[in-house]
Amino acid sequence: MPPLNPVFGHLFVLANVMAKLPKDAHQHYLPDQLRRTYPDMGPIFYLDAWPFISLTLVVASPSTLAQITTEHTLLKFPAIRAFLYPLTNGRDLVSMDGQEWKTWRSIFNPGFSAKHLMTVVPDIVKETKVFCDVLQEHANQQDVFPMKALTDNLAMDVIGKVVLDSNLNTQLSSNPMVNALRRQMLWMAFGSEGNPFTQYNPLRPLVHAYNTWQMDKYISPEIDARFAMQQGFAMQDTQARSKDTVPGKSVIDLALTAYLKQNPDAASTQGIDNDFKKLAISQVKLFLFSGHDTTSSSLCYILYLLSAHQDSLSRLRTEHDEVFGSDPSQAAGRINKDPYLLNKLPYTAAVIKESLRLFPAASTTRSGEPGFSITDSKGRQYPTEGCLVWLISHAIQRDPAYWPQPDEYIPDRWLAAPDDALYPVKGAWRPFEHGPRACIGLELSMIEMKIVLALVARSFSVEAAYKGFDAKDDKGAIRTVNGARVYQWGAGQPCENLPCRVKNF
Repeated sequence: MPPLNPVFGHLFVLANVMAKLPKDAHQHYLPDQLRRTYPDMGPIFYLDAWPFISLTLVVASPSTLAQITTEHTLLKFPAIRAFLYPLTNGRDLVSMDGQEWKTWRSIFNPGFSAKHLMTVVPDIVKETKVFCDVLQEHANQQDVFPMKALTDNLAMDVIGKVVLDSNLNTQLSSNPMVNALRRQMLWMAFGSEGNPFTQYNPLRPLVHAYNTWQMDKYISPEIDARFAMQQGFAMQDTQARSKDTVPGKSVIDLALTAYLKQNPDAASTQGIDNDFKKLAISQVKLFLFSGHDTTSSSLCYILYLLSAHQDSLSRLRTEHDEVFGSDPSQAAGRINKDPYLLNKLPYTAAVIKESLRLFPAASTTRSGEPGFSITDSKGRQYPTEGCLVWLISHAIQRDPAYWPQPDEYIPDRWLAAPDDALYPVKGAWRPFEHGPRACIGLELSMIEMKIVLALVARSFSVEAAYKGFDAKDDKGAIRTVNGARVYQWGAGQPCENLPCRVKNF
């Protein structure tokens, strides 16, 4: 544990660490920076930052995390539910626990399975081609633009199509539901913000209500339409159905299929069960929120790291030549014809994994329990009662105890043999977490990122453009973390939303 002040806890220690970081750096840098400052501290320690946050038990050990995520799953920390409540009213897979969570996770799992997602690859390719068109416009203009804005719109269009079979078209135009979702995100709060006005802004409930109305007004009829199609399909005589007739392939379609199997009488009723519909709307909003922002940020980091490591970019392009043919314009058609080509890209997968190791999108917080302690490799026990238990993937994925040259971009570590020093330690890569509550969107995110690289890497070159921002900075302002100009801010996004230029390759 870091040095503890008997009155102020770890506030002074944290202040000293934060003073060495950019003012807007993401908070998940703190445990790793503490490890660098106190290298003998160990991967499990308590942090006392009262009154700003509950007593925190930081856990950055792969073997120990299994005790929390797999062997004995701790409940999500209440602040997460509070944060998501304006979006989902507490009816979402993140906020649910126990049997309710198991039931609804099983209903939504089929839509996110790797096998099923191969059937929606053409939809992802279609949206990625639009993304390429937008990149081409910027290549023609040779302007500086925020890459995060473009990847946000791409990821939103993809998740909208995959989850709801809806053409949101945010890459080319404004969508009222997406606008409301993005406004809602700006007004969501954990309840532990230092600014009292942020916590208790009297306008927040009104803004939340209006944005919810806007989102539900769009999503509700979409679900009604999917239900009507499912209902009609279910009522058809089996022999009368065409062999080519399918009840839809979106996540909501598959969830409705599971729902109708469990509730066969619903197929003959006038409409969808109101409780199921409310939950479905909440889940759609959760998927749109969490499914677009994290993938969008990850794409930015991948493109940045490839631009900063031209040898890696060259190897990736060579792999794509070998798998998709030497003509980049043919890649989309070949992927549509055989989506399983995406499984023949070991170096591309290595690039993605290494980028997510260096820049994981998020961490996880759980609630401690009375009588439950975690045990480290030396047999020492750490009681969790009354604690916020912080499962911090960033600290693990930058720890030299698990990763040789942890701050270096080395995709080859993902191609190393088990006897190689670079070979990853089991459980040390956790951008999607592990265990039964691991991210449901893992396969979708990986497929989407592979498709984007397959269509972009051989047609465009991306270059970060921070000079304009740095020239405006106050003298002496810290703008790097561990020597890297690109760092994570906000909710894990690239700082300044990755200003860049793009040109044709």
